Amino acid sequence: MSNKIAVKVDEDLEDIMPRYLEIRLKELVELETAIQDKDFDQIRMLGHKLKGTGAAYGFEELSRLGNIIEEQAVEKIMDKVPESTAQVRNYLENVEIEYVEMD
Repeated sequence: MSNKIAVKVDEDLEDIMPRYLEIRLKELVELETAIQDKDFDQIRMLGHKLKGTGAAYGFEELSRLGNIIEEQAVEKIMDKVPESTAQVRNYLENVEIEYVEMD
């Protein structure tokens, strides 16, 4: 069974997509560290970035997870943050992009 997550992304983003994903992976490591440190300000900021950029690049699931992470950090609640962060890691490690023409 494949763990790949198929996502259709605007072909106009093809040139910048590798850098976008590279940045998200770097921020994911920062998020995991912030969770260990219980640094809610950092968790909030990184969740906000995911929420704000995910859908714009065709990754609605990253925006959804970023929203959960940000909201939990604002309330200083850690309940869903580690699980949501693990889902972000799974998503980034398994996303398979198909570039398509979109208007």
